Amino acid sequence: PASETWGINFLRAIRRKNETVLWTGYRRSQGIFRPQDAGTLTGLSGLSQGIGVEVVPYGILERSEVQLTGESDVSVSPDAGVDISYSITPSLKASITINTDFAETEVDQRLINLTRFPLQFPEQRDFFLEGSTIFDFAPASRVDPFFSRRIGLDEATGEPIPIAAGGRILGNYGKYDIALLHVRTATTDDVNREDFSVARVRRYIGDESTIGVIYTRRSTKDGDKLDVPVRDRHTLGADLEWATSNFAGDKNLQFQAFFVLHNSAFPSDDSTDIWDRSTRGIRINFPNQPWSGHVSYREFGDSYDPAVGFNRRNAFRRVNPRFGFSPQFPNSDVVQEVEWSIWFEHLTDLDFKLMTQQLRVTLAEVRFMSGDEIELDVSRGFERLTDPFDIRGDGSIVIPMGDYTSWEMQARAETAEFRSVSAEVQIETGGFWSGRRTEYRLEATLRPLAGIELAPEYVRTDVNLAEGKFSTDLFRFQGTLDLTTSLFFSTIVQYDNLSKLLGMNNRLRWIIKPGTDLYLVYNHNWVRQDSRFATDQNAGTVKVSYTHRF
Repeated sequence: PASETWGINFLRAIRRKNETVLWTGYRRSQGIFRPQDAGTLTGLSGLSQGIGVEVVPYGILERSEVQLTGESDVSVSPDAGVDISYSITPSLKASITINTDFAETEVDQRLINLTRFPLQFPEQRDFFLEGSTIFDFAPASRVDPFFSRRIGLDEATGEPIPIAAGGRILGNYGKYDIALLHVRTATTDDVNREDFSVARVRRYIGDESTIGVIYTRRSTKDGDKLDVPVRDRHTLGADLEWATSNFAGDKNLQFQAFFVLHNSAFPSDDSTDIWDRSTRGIRINFPNQPWSGHVSYREFGDSYDPAVGFNRRNAFRRVNPRFGFSPQFPNSDVVQEVEWSIWFEHLTDLDFKLMTQQLRVTLAEVRFMSGDEIELDVSRGFERLTDPFDIRGDGSIVIPMGDYTSWEMQARAETAEFRSVSAEVQIETGGFWSGRRTEYRLEATLRPLAGIELAPEYVRTDVNLAEGKFSTDLFRFQGTLDLTTSLFFSTIVQYDNLSKLLGMNNRLRWIIKPGTDLYLVYNHNWVRQDSRFATDQNAGTVKVSYTHRF
């Protein structure tokens, strides 16, 4: 705190006396940590890793209250669990978790979905985040045969499902990245017990290329006895990432290909073939300065639905080219880079009938030497709606089947994040189905003092259609307060006028000593009734975890 200089030490396999360790220092400047010169640490004699076993038991006490038609249902539940890990090698670790709990996990950012397709929320649970990059599968192609939020979370509500036990092996062995995961969820009043298994192996080819495979399995207890019998669901995929930095002398060139297939989950789907239950695609990328571009092609079968994955849309063929020109201005004191680009999407059904077409032209995206940015885009869209679309989800406004063409403009301005007050303003306006839509977005970050960060966000959308009009309001506020170097507080408040739900999540973390943490978590939800807010539910949690290394 006196010098406001922090260091990150990379300790790997310290086995010899006076081992030299690389380190990188970071110094706080205007609330931001900036890298300093690298250095070395010497004289580390006597430092030992032990046998590489780490045991982290936890205890938890939760009190929750739910308001049911004016009556309060209160429950108090103590619980405990443990995580055990063993470092097989310095870069390969095995772990076991029993009665896993995620009480300290940050709540999801609330969004309003005015599209026909589901939203993909990011994973926030530490157990699934650790080593998660190994599971990445053809990431630039937006295909997700494995999505960890399918484990331990209700797919419809996002409510947690208890995890009874799990195990994993993560890390690197020679030229291979390895990730093995098995998790069992508990039986509840609403869902049967399930087993999830995931295996991912990726091999490095040379310095810049990889080839890999992924396999997932989802098994439901007594699945054959359910009202709609369900089998064990297996998914298998392969991906190739080839890259060179010597194309045409000194240019970068990347090629990506993937293929994923799964079995039929229900006996009634046995008539579908592998082509219906698979996805495949290729992508070529030219990421260079000042010229850049990519082109991709992918197909999704009409029955493709990986049981432990995520998929937004089925039954299409999609071509997506993009070209950009972004010169830099090293002699300018004002402008660092200007980018012009064209992005095009042409999506048809499997019979080559046009379903979606998007053309977006970036008229200018200017990045200034100060770190500020401005951007102006114009786009044209076409959508063929083959089924009526209930845009609000309550039946009040239903868009009929038909072909819809629209034009839209977007303007964005963003200030550099290192400032004590930074902001982003964005406006989108133009055609939307049978009418128009205008969206205003304002995000700000305030750092009045070191250790304090306040981040309000407001999104307003006005929709005026031939079938009716409505407006949506979404407010989100996140605040963090670093009280000391071992005591941290954060709060998140969110509200939207469609669900009429106001939610608050508060977290206090105290690092009693390295490896021993105390969490105090309080959640409170209110629902708006007429002009007042009434409590819907609230819960308070105390969690203590302790780390012991052998």
